[in-house]
Amino acid sequence: MQCWICASPASGVCRFCGRAVCRDDAKNHVFVLEVYPADGKLYGLAVEDALYCGVCKPKAEPVKMDFLEAPDSGPPKKVTKSTPTE
Repeated sequence: MQCWICASPASGVCRFCGRAVCRDDAKNHVFVLEVYPADGKLYGLAVEDALYCGVCKPKAEPVKMDFLEAPDSGPPKKVTKSTPTE
């Protein structure tokens, strides 16, 4: 595998986009592994120095993923042995 930036042998891949990077071009960036509620507050597990290529642009704010939601087709159908498959 070659570095995305300089084409020398890669040492790892960016945690955010998967681009291969060598030791000279690799950077660090905070990566949040998980967020969970506790005691009425939100806590997070994070890696302070995750491998980062410096090319991609991780978003600081969440991105809405409407395209992943199924269209609303009403309540789910009850499945029985006689229900035909679609």
